[in-house]
Amino acid sequence: MRERSLRAISVNFLLLLLLSACDKDVLQPFSSNHGEPTPINSFLANSHWPISHANPYAQASTDQSGPSQTAESYKYGFKEGGPGMITMAISSPYADGSHAIWGADVTSIIKFIDTGDRLQIIDKYEKQNLVISDLLSGSAISGAYTLVDDNNQFYVPQRQVINVYGDENVGDPNSPIALLRTYTLPIELLIDPDELIVGFNLLYDGHLVYVTQNGLVGVMDRNFASVVHFQLPNDDEISNSISVDEEGGIYIVSSKKMYRLQWTGAELSLDESKGGWSADYEIGSEASGVRLGNGSGSTPSLMGTGSEDKFVVITDGQDLMNIVLFWRDKIPADWQQIEGTKSRRIAAQVPITFGDESAELSLSEQSVCVSGYGALVVNNLLVSPTGNFIGDLLIGGNPINAPYGAEKFVWNPNSRTFSSVWVNNEVSFPSGIPCMSKSSNMMYCIAQHNGAWNFTGLDWATGALKFRKPLDASVRFNSAYAATEIGLYEGLYSGTILGSAGIWEKY
Repeated sequence: MRERSLRAISVNFLLLLLLSACDKDVLQPFSSNHGEPTPINSFLANSHWPISHANPYAQASTDQSGPSQTAESYKYGFKEGGPGMITMAISSPYADGSHAIWGADVTSIIKFIDTGDRLQIIDKYEKQNLVISDLLSGSAISGAYTLVDDNNQFYVPQRQVINVYGDENVGDPNSPIALLRTYTLPIELLIDPDELIVGFNLLYDGHLVYVTQNGLVGVMDRNFASVVHFQLPNDDEISNSISVDEEGGIYIVSSKKMYRLQWTGAELSLDESKGGWSADYEIGSEASGVRLGNGSGSTPSLMGTGSEDKFVVITDGQDLMNIVLFWRDKIPADWQQIEGTKSRRIAAQVPITFGDESAELSLSEQSVCVSGYGALVVNNLLVSPTGNFIGDLLIGGNPINAPYGAEKFVWNPNSRTFSSVWVNNEVSFPSGIPCMSKSSNMMYCIAQHNGAWNFTGLDWATGALKFRKPLDASVRFNSAYAATEIGLYEGLYSGTILGSAGIWEKY
């Protein structure tokens, strides 16, 4: 999700891209080349992508293999779809070994089965209490972030409620969808009666956590029997999702600050003695085009676990955008504040230039893709933007206006420095969020090339082009700020503007 752009999405549709090979264990151990394993949240579905951004750390990376065959060995198909399906979540395996793929668009909940050679729709369930104006407003962001838990139940925010869906016939992969239960935000706690649920995640103790646009945070059990609330400063605006760690840390970036809100098991706190903190960062000035307002446009991603250095990673809001690392836990006692930064908690603040040292402007609004100490950003800065969201969305596929560039940064724990290690300025990812496969050692995203859309894969270590599957020049393949995900059978799922499509390996 080009994260913050979701507030203004008026058309954003699902493309499901599938690339097939042999099946893999969904929870195979991570390669040592990509750092220590990211902790598995046992309360999420037993799959490699049970939640938006792949895991509670919001890294958009997994050890599940992505496509590694030659692009010529794949074919694709296309289906029309509903607006607003930004991400998908993969269930635990059923008794027959199959997984359901759950998605939510503005009007419907959709349950799919990936058969290995096609995506089969099992059922569509029309949402209750629909607000048709959501199709033409920023309300589409409410429901962009979803998850499937260990009971194969699908959790979807919808404006001011959280709906839980599941199988009408429990344990049957071909079962129709049933609405199981609903939670409604307490109206008396809302600063604005129209504020929406934005961020959503599942804590490692099994509690749900959400945050609204105006900073109301709620932690609740999954049966909605009890809930604890906390209000962030009410002059902050939240426009992205949240990440969580196994220690109860909840990471929220606002239009002004980066927060670690600590869940103790009984209360939420920003008190440093209990593990919480807040830190200022550079928010820059408003700009036109895909840039909307001040502050970060990315969901915080977590880097490092176990004995490693641990950080929160965002892109900031400066005109020449920076990738910023915050110390996640206690700041090392010998750490000296970096000159020019707003907080001693900032471990790195590095300009994103895509290789142009004279650059005065840069823009990367998607969540940072993280694996080990590596962090990847893609260029979203259009040439001659229209200043209108829809206009900018449509011209992104034009090679004259499209942005070019992907850049990877790496933290060096020995020198405590964060620096760019490669740039590829031949690729263009105008409006898609990248993902990464540790097994394939590649990143993937929807791209444009010579005015036609394609699926592109780059070598994670070098940035070299490794995979490019042409689609066509039709606007229907514009990724429209949706997330590319590693799918089943070494496949991929991503979003486009006008429907759903599949790419399969030829047999």
